Amino acid sequence: MNKDNQIKNESGKQAKILVSEMLNNLKNELGINIEIEEGYSIGYPNQEKQFKMDFLVQFTDFDNEQWLIKSTNSIRERIYGTEFFAQNIRLIDEKVKNIYVVVPDSISSAEMKKKRNYSVKINGTTYTSFLTDVLTVNELRQKIVEKASQNIAQGLRANVLGNDAETSIVNLLNDLKNKALWNDYQNAQQTIKSSTYKIYKEILEKIDLKEGFDKILEVTTTNDIPLLSNRGKPKTDVSVTIKTNTKELIRNISIKNTREKTVTIHEGSVSDLISALKLSESDPLSQALIHFEKVGSKKKLIAEHPNSDKILEENLKLYNRELIEFFIFGLHSPLVNDKIQMVDLIIFTNKFAVWNRDDYIKHYIEEYSGKGQFGTPFKWTYPSKKRGQKIQIKGFSNN
Repeated sequence: MNKDNQIKNESGKQAKILVSEMLNNLKNELGINIEIEEGYSIGYPNQEKQFKMDFLVQFTDFDNEQWLIKSTNSIRERIYGTEFFAQNIRLIDEKVKNIYVVVPDSISSAEMKKKRNYSVKINGTTYTSFLTDVLTVNELRQKIVEKASQNIAQGLRANVLGNDAETSIVNLLNDLKNKALWNDYQNAQQTIKSSTYKIYKEILEKIDLKEGFDKILEVTTTNDIPLLSNRGKPKTDVSVTIKTNTKELIRNISIKNTREKTVTIHEGSVSDLISALKLSESDPLSQALIHFEKVGSKKKLIAEHPNSDKILEENLKLYNRELIEFFIFGLHSPLVNDKIQMVDLIIFTNKFAVWNRDDYIKHYIEEYSGKGQFGTPFKWTYPSKKRGQKIQIKGFSNN
C-alpha cells in the first residue's frame, strides 16, 4: 500500500473511531438510553447480508426505533453506493427510521461545502434520496440527545440538555485533537479527526486568535464557578484560560442551550438593579422600579402607579446598555464576588453562534429594543409566588 492510500485508510479508521467514541460517550457518560451495534448488515431472505452500515443506534424508550450511520471523510461519488445500500435496507428492515451519512467536523472547507450541498439535495424537492441527511458528528450527537430526551419532563430535560452543553464546551476546549488541528491544520487533518473542531475554531477566532499563527500551548477550562454572595448561580457557565506562543487569555463564557424564543435570564431583588444602574434610592427611576417590583406587571403598574409607568417608559430605555450588561453578562452586580462570574463571551448551542460582549450588546439593542417593554429589549414580570419580593426578566434568544 502506498503512502497516500495508507493515509486515506488511517483517516477513514479515525473517522469511524470518532463516531464510536461519541456514541459510547452518550451511552456511558451522559446516560442516554440507547443501544449501539457496530457493523450493521442485512440482506434479502436466503441471500447474503450485503447491505451494510457502520453503526446501528436503537432508542429503547421509543419502541426500539433504529437509526443507521455511515461514517466517511468525504462526500464523493461513492455516496451513491451508500444510497443503493440505504434504498435496499429501507425495503428490508421496517424498524429503520433514519439513515445518516456522517463526516468529522474537522473536514476541510471544500469537503464541508460538498457536505452542505448534498444535504440540500437530500432535503430538496427535485432529488430522490434514501438517506435522511448528511451530518457532522456533532450534529448527529445533538439529534440523538434531543430524541432520547423527548419523553423527559420539560424542566428535567432543560437541565439535561443544559448540563450536557456545558460539559461539551469544556471537553471540546480541552481536546488535544482540536489543539493539534489548530496549530497545524494541513498536516494534522490527514490523520486526526474531531467532532468539535468547527466549534473550537469559531470560539478561538471570536477571541481574536488566528489558526496556525497563534500556537496553542495550553488550555485550562472549568465549569466550577463560585456562587454569588447570595448563593445564587452566576451568569458564567464555563471559564477558559488559553496560553499561546505570544499571550495568555482568560474568557468567561455563558452558554445558552434553548429552543425557545424567549427565556428567563434574570431574577432577583430590584435593589440589585438599582445598585447596578448607580441610582440613588430617592431617584424617581428607583422609586418607579420599586413600585414595579411591588405590583409585578405593567398592567398593574398602570392601574396603581401610572406616574411610575410613565417614568419607566421615558427613562429606562436610556439604560439599555447597562441593563444588558447586568441581566445577561452580570456586570455591575453587587452580588459578584469574583471576576470569573462576569461574562465575556456568549455561546448559543441550538442555533450555533458565538458573540463577544461588545458585539452582542450592540446586536441585542438593535434587534430587540422594539420587542420588549418600557422601551427595553426585555420583558418584565415576577417569579412564581414571589410577587412583591423579586423581579423576573425574560430575554430573547437567537432562535
